[in-house]
Amino acid sequence: MKHFEYVVVFVAVMALAFAFFVYAPGGVQKDAGGNVLAGGQNFQFYQQKAAALGNECGDLNDESNVQHLSHHPDRYADCLKQVEPGALQKATGKTLQQIVG
Repeated sequence: MKHFEYVVVFVAVMALAFAFFVYAPGGVQKDAGGNVLAGGQNFQFYQQKAAALGNECGDLNDESNVQHLSHHPDRYADCLKQVEPGALQKATGKTLQQIVG
């Protein structure tokens, strides 16, 4: 009977660990094509990364960060203007004019 209890405890711990890794917040949510989704969790993630760098824009050479910025042109228009046009086109598939209007 003692082995059965160990097995039950082991399965419970493994289930909790699996749930933590699958459902834990953090990281970046992307669509099937690998593009950054516009969402609250991603917004917080990139805001924290930018704060760590000491600026509002974050790493303008990071394609996923540029995608994030493009989801919020009303807030990050000045940042988007600093991105090299070819890099912006590659990251978002759009020009600066198409994003900020």
